[in-house]
Amino acid sequence: MRNLTVMAFAFCTASLVGACASDSDCSKDSDCPEGRICRNGLCALNITGLDTLADADALPDIPLDCVPAVPGDLVMTEIMADPPSGADYDGNGIPSTTEDEFVEIVNVSNHPVALTQVELMVNAKEFKLGSLCLNPNEARVSFGTGGLPSLTNTSGTVQLFIAGTSVQTHTYGAEAGKDSSITLSRQLDPTSDWVVHKTVYGTAASPGKCGNGNDFPECDGVGPGPDGDTIGSDLGDSPEVITNCSDLPVAGDLVINEVLAKPTGGTGGDANGDGTVNSDDEFVELVNVSTKTLLLDGLKIADNGANVVTVPGGLCLQPNQAVLVFSKYAGTGSFPGVLVFGTKSLSLNDTGDSVILKSATDEVLAQMSYGSAAAAESFVREADLDPLANFVKHSVAPNASGRKMSPGTCQNGNAFPDCAGTVVVEEPDATDTTDSTDASDIGDTQTADVPSDTNEDVGPSCGPAPALGDLVLNEVLFDPTGIDANGDGTVNTTEDEFVEILNRSSAAVNLAGVKVGDAQSASRYTFGAVCLGPNEAVVVFGKGAVHLSASGKVVLDATAHALSLNNSATSGDPEHVKVTGTLGELLVDESFSGTTLIPAAQSVVRSPDLTGAWTKHKTANPAAAASPGQCIGLQPFPGCLIP
Repeated sequence: MRNLTVMAFAFCTASLVGACASDSDCSKDSDCPEGRICRNGLCALNITGLDTLADADALPDIPLDCVPAVPGDLVMTEIMADPPSGADYDGNGIPSTTEDEFVEIVNVSNHPVALTQVELMVNAKEFKLGSLCLNPNEARVSFGTGGLPSLTNTSGTVQLFIAGTSVQTHTYGAEAGKDSSITLSRQLDPTSDWVVHKTVYGTAASPGKCGNGNDFPECDGVGPGPDGDTIGSDLGDSPEVITNCSDLPVAGDLVINEVLAKPTGGTGGDANGDGTVNSDDEFVELVNVSTKTLLLDGLKIADNGANVVTVPGGLCLQPNQAVLVFSKYAGTGSFPGVLVFGTKSLSLNDTGDSVILKSATDEVLAQMSYGSAAAAESFVREADLDPLANFVKHSVAPNASGRKMSPGTCQNGNAFPDCAGTVVVEEPDATDTTDSTDASDIGDTQTADVPSDTNEDVGPSCGPAPALGDLVLNEVLFDPTGIDANGDGTVNTTEDEFVEILNRSSAAVNLAGVKVGDAQSASRYTFGAVCLGPNEAVVVFGKGAVHLSASGKVVLDATAHALSLNNSATSGDPEHVKVTGTLGELLVDESFSGTTLIPAAQSVVRSPDLTGAWTKHKTANPAAAASPGQCIGLQPFPGCLIP
């Protein structure tokens, strides 16, 4: 006969969400109510006197304050058959390609439900979900660690049964074997299609969350459009966005500002910065010219009606912020403050075409047409951001100074909306290891190293340069052994190093020209035009940099920065992480020494975030070795810092 109490205890401890009733804890039989006995610390049914084992199986071991689930209460939302190397989704500190497999279900009813009659069938193998209550909009994630039958990478069938009735079945193929989960395109709709998670969101999985990082049920607009591809299929550093906006764009809010249809014809056509000039470099640039932060859910870009690109849900676009949509983008190039995506559906004709911007309901918001395109030269508004201005070849535009394109910036290379006149950008000195994209490759856009006397020309209109006390160093990873901190799918001992900086002041600050360094060099990385709001964060990796704004994650660049952080103190001298201002003034100087403050295979972090003392990350949160761009508890910035 099965030991029912042991079975119930295993389900309680393995569950990601939900818990066994606290009034069921016990140390001896007398602690339990009548008809129950103490087993493994829980009050279980005393099955002595029951006629059959089936009678015992029909009842839960734990008294539950909820009704059993019925068909329609639960939806299977995500399946992870092929965890990427280094992933630790079950949070036990041990990455495993088998134990970190998982299946996620969500309670879509309006009341708590018991999972006592719920089971999964994985390739015809049974897995019961246990005796617990699941609240509305809560997820139950079942891992290989907790006994979930093995999910094969290239084919399999997963079924959800409630009270013996099969309510949902999905049979997958090779699409599940791409170091990514598969998920419902409309995540709480069991009738929608299954898609590859990282294709839509740029992240491999989101156990217990919507694909866009929100708590359930805030998953609106996450699916691909019915008549086209979804942006994100070629993302390098895709934004993982927590929606903080609600205004959908109307006609006049967005301007099609620049279009590149024919990138061939020389190195100057390498618009996406991947080192190769080909059709991948085609792009459409949109800019928010309204005073509202716009929610881009369902926004469509049509190529004369033949090719349709649909923007994924959950993206917010701030006033004067740009969106770049490339034919293909893998996180290369330098596009400070710009939302950048790639999609295979963008295919612009060289000999003439139209670009039409539509809402989710197919209302035309903006459009442009062009004739024969010149090689490696874009079309741009004669006056940037003016929806009434004519499109001209970029080289003859008034402020272009002969440049042939300027993806993500004004004609003159300035950040939007500072598009008047020309700007001369200082070249980085020979000792500065900041990786900036060569101007000849992307139309002479600005480099990251900006002299202080030109900040007003290149930065967003957000505030002054930071002063002493405005910035705080919040987390540092010196030794990334086993940690894919930058999320590029590869663990690298230099590229996954990172420094996380927060704005602790009450106003936005302009980081243009601010440098990050160490004890050996004050200039390991130099910021371009980044407007860092209160409680917002920037993370500089050994390869890549991101800005965690109120609208979501914005890719600053995806190039190597040679942070060169030491894994131990050198010759008894502590390692330093420094932040210096545009005039060379020291804004932050933190010293680290010993295995306590320079730990192996985990970061060191302030606990609590922003104000606390330095401690090992696993001491502050045993479930995670690091949390770049997030609070210690893995909540997104800046919301977790706001009371």
